[in-house]
Amino acid sequence: MTVRGTESDEAIRKIKDLDPSMVLLNTDKSVSRLHSSRRVFELLKAAHIQTPVIHHFETNAHDSAELALQIGTGVGSLLTDGNGDGVMVEEIGGKNTFSLDFLRKTSFGLLQGSRMRNTKTEFVSCPSCGRTLFDLQETTAKIQAETGHLPGVTVAVMGCIVNGPGEMADADFGYVGTIPGKIDLYYGKEVVKKNVPEEDAVNALVQLIKDYGMWKEKEVPEDKVALTV
Repeated sequence: MTVRGTESDEAIRKIKDLDPSMVLLNTDKSVSRLHSSRRVFELLKAAHIQTPVIHHFETNAHDSAELALQIGTGVGSLLTDGNGDGVMVEEIGGKNTFSLDFLRKTSFGLLQGSRMRNTKTEFVSCPSCGRTLFDLQETTAKIQAETGHLPGVTVAVMGCIVNGPGEMADADFGYVGTIPGKIDLYYGKEVVKKNVPEEDAVNALVQLIKDYGMWKEKEVPEDKVALTV
C-alpha cells in the first residue's frame, strides 16, 4: 500500500489491521518529505507496526550527480536515522535517462552509505595531499576492481603514514604508503606486512583478505557461464 504522509494518525495506525506486505512511502508534494516521513515512522513505531517501509522516490534528474544529490537530500537523513527498509527510484517524464541497473545500484549505494544494507565493499580513502606517495585515484580503482565484490568488508586506501592509521581506524584492511614505491598493509590497526613493493601490493592485499577468511570469489554473470553438455 502507498502512504502519502498527509493521512490522519488513525488512518496510519490502521495499517496494522490491513497487514500489507510492504508500505511505499511516497510523500505528497504539498508537505515536507522529511517532517511528514518522520511523523509516519513515529506513528508506526508507537503502534508496533513492523511492516517494511520502502521510500518511493520520483525523479526527473538528467544526470547521475543530480540524481545522487536529490536522493541523498530527500531520504538520506531518514535512512541514517533507521527510518525505512529500502529505496525505490522511479524516473518520471519518460526520458529514460537512467537504466534500471543504474537506479538499482544508486539505491543500494544510498542504503550502504546510510549503514542500512551492505551489498558491496566499503572503501575509505584519504583526500590526497603533498605527502601522498602513489597515484591515489589509480590505485584505489585497481583495489576496487579486485575487492569491490566483498559485502561487509571495509578497505582503507591511505596515501601516507602520517594520518593514514588514524583515518582508517574502523577499516578491516588498510593499504598505506610508507616510502616511495613501498606499501604497508594493515589488518585493523595492526601492520601485518611492511614495505611491500607497490607493483605487488594489490595482490598482497587480496591474499591478506583471504588469509583472514573474508574473501569470496566473484560471481560470474549467468550470461557468461559456459553451457556444458
